[in-house]
Amino acid sequence: MLIRPATLQDAVALRDLAERTFRDTYAAFNTPENMELHVCQKFGLDQIQAELSDGQLSHWVVEEEKRLIGFAKLVKDHHAMGLESHKAIEVERFYIDREFHGRGLGAYLMDACVEYAQQQSFTAIWLGVWEHNPNAIAFYEKQGFVRFGAHTFVLGEDVQTDFLVWKRL
Repeated sequence: MLIRPATLQDAVALRDLAERTFRDTYAAFNTPENMELHVCQKFGLDQIQAELSDGQLSHWVVEEEKRLIGFAKLVKDHHAMGLESHKAIEVERFYIDREFHGRGLGAYLMDACVEYAQQQSFTAIWLGVWEHNPNAIAFYEKQGFVRFGAHTFVLGEDVQTDFLVWKRL
């Protein structure tokens, strides 16, 4: 297992992984129409390639036997209300392929994200987690994140609530 920064050459595999993990996580809780709209808006190849080329973003992938099985997308200098006094980085996406859950890969990936953030002199790392995802909430709590607020997340046309959690670096 290898955790490394993603490159433009990872775009197709990253797009496929991002769409698959998003659908695996949320399809049972959302309408097919809202899922399709969100996937089309966020996980197109052009979108992923643009994100991989954006200097304000950093993508990290978990690779096993040349196959991407997890990833994180970090947004540099992205602040949330309540963290204005910190140099903050957001974990905008964080997924491990379902068949690899339970192997501790999420903890390794989060460690890599935290290490990167510290190397870049960020003082806080934060993210939004869907209020109805107790497994993810428990994972982030175990990683040392604490809740500090909430914000809306629009999936297709459905307005949902994410809890905001952060960790001091």
